[in-house]
Amino acid sequence: MSLARLRAIARVAGFALLTISLLGCWFATLPLGRAPRRLWRRLWCRGVLLLLGIRLDIRGAACRAYPTVLVPNHVSYLDIPVLGVLCDATFVAKSEVADWPLMGFLARIMETMFVRRHWREAKRQRDALAARLARGESFVLFAEGTSSDGLDVRPLKTSLLSVAEPGIIDRPIAVQPVVLAYRRLACGTPIDASNADRYAWWGDMTLLPHLWRALHAPGVEVAVRIGEPVLSWSVTSRKELGPELRAWLRAELATARRLSPSLAEPVAAVA
Repeated sequence: MSLARLRAIARVAGFALLTISLLGCWFATLPLGRAPRRLWRRLWCRGVLLLLGIRLDIRGAACRAYPTVLVPNHVSYLDIPVLGVLCDATFVAKSEVADWPLMGFLARIMETMFVRRHWREAKRQRDALAARLARGESFVLFAEGTSSDGLDVRPLKTSLLSVAEPGIIDRPIAVQPVVLAYRRLACGTPIDASNADRYAWWGDMTLLPHLWRALHAPGVEVAVRIGEPVLSWSVTSRKELGPELRAWLRAELATARRLSPSLAEPVAAVA
């Protein structure tokens, strides 16, 4: 049996042990409110990154002064644990994710907000998001609407970004862009069009075969760049905000992918 296959099998066993252990803690602390559940979620995300050999190079920090909508580019299902160690925000996902094997269960456990991508639902879902932001909750919104190969950023869908428009919420909130640059493999090979699919999950790829291949790989370095928050009082329109966020994401992604510092410290030393 090859070393890569042994690595994959060991990771599956480690993932099962980690998940079962923390699920027990999660259910045990249900009566104590949201804070302990968020702690277990962060520990789970940290453990997943360690198991998969994902190292983070982080610059910037998530806004804590206001309820915040974090807007990252979307590359892979691995974006979830990467972002999960950086913030305590609730993820927003398309409703189909709830029915995915394993991922759907984990998304529900993480209290994901599921939305239907249909224009008839846009206002109702915007209002539901606004109500939760008004109560102090923060969110992660993959505004591209789908994942990409991680080498560029798709145009952003702005219907939910309208929560930052004037008159929607009677308290200030922030919108904050986040770049996830899958920069190079553990061996030091830069990620480009020839090998981006090693970790990027997009297009018509099937989830489980892609995950199985990723489990075989030694690991990857992800550069995380968190931009300055845009406060809602300065937002005039979602149709202006969306292109501005995308322009920042594209420029910062290109910069992050060009940088070549030494490998970041293991994720246990970050977050």
